[in-house]
Amino acid sequence: MIVVNGLRRVNGARARRRMDRKIADLRAALDRLGYEWWPIPLGFRAALRKHDAAEWGWFINLQACVLIAWLFLSFEAVANWKKELLHDQVTLAFVAGEMILAVIAGRTAGSARTTRGNRLAWLCACLIERCAEVHRRGGERRRAALVEASVTLRRLEGAVLAAYRMRGSVSSFSPPNADLRRHAGQVVAKLRTVEAKLHGDHPQQALEELAGLIASIAEQYTSNKVGTLLPPKSLAGLEPVRDREPVLVGVTVVTIAGGAVAISLLNLPDVATGAVILAEAILVLLVLFGRRWHRYLPIADMFKPGPCFASRSPFDRRFPGRAIRRNSLLGWALGTQSGRAAGR
Repeated sequence: MIVVNGLRRVNGARARRRMDRKIADLRAALDRLGYEWWPIPLGFRAALRKHDAAEWGWFINLQACVLIAWLFLSFEAVANWKKELLHDQVTLAFVAGEMILAVIAGRTAGSARTTRGNRLAWLCACLIERCAEVHRRGGERRRAALVEASVTLRRLEGAVLAAYRMRGSVSSFSPPNADLRRHAGQVVAKLRTVEAKLHGDHPQQALEELAGLIASIAEQYTSNKVGTLLPPKSLAGLEPVRDREPVLVGVTVVTIAGGAVAISLLNLPDVATGAVILAEAILVLLVLFGRRWHRYLPIADMFKPGPCFASRSPFDRRFPGRAIRRNSLLGWALGTQSGRAAGR
């Protein structure tokens, strides 16, 4: 117990020093962009510290949830293919694995909620620092910094569109959600309008204006004012941007599954089938999400080739020629031609 408490104190001290450096870098970036008069709000600082403290818990929770889904689909596919497997030791292994992962996911659920709730504030701080880097650099280094700032801004736009959901201050089916969605879309449209000025005649002024907008968004969001992230007067006449990410994710899943079904009918070997399906999944992600495709790799991860499982039920020991071997979760779920041949 003494050792555990000592490790916690050491990790806590490291986290505090790390966040002190982060806030100092944010302060320096604001000073460079002409906002030395703007004090970083206490709520903004608290959100950054909470996000940093809960980030590892969020990552573990995400991995646990992905593994739970993978194990569940694997178990169902194998159980439907071979009823005898339900009475074997493999069932106990599946159940034990699901229980362990469920406990891990439950213990880290709070960290995941904290990370999602404070992600917008963290992205605001990162983008302000990127704007300061663009302000400071020149030539080729400036162009590279502009690309980094643009990528961070795309991530911030997604967080702004989901701000009213992530903050948790409004219920899912509450009537004000429509107005909040419209306001968030107008905020994103305003950010894109100012971003376009970065490539005009006065990029330095555009950087300062963009940093001011981001600082206002962070301050309002951390004050639970998701309906006024920016002053309504500054958004007059702007057409709101719609959040199409859920639709794109649904299209991605359907497209990958449809392509996997078509590929499974080509009578390719299991290894080749898994490779072609994975390549098709990555191609779909590239087409639909562009440079952000790597953020949605967990979707393709559900279709990637997995370890080879062999059924060792009493039925298979009696009839060894009918043992099933699968090289991918999708092969189990879809019942590829080669798998059926092996089942015979």
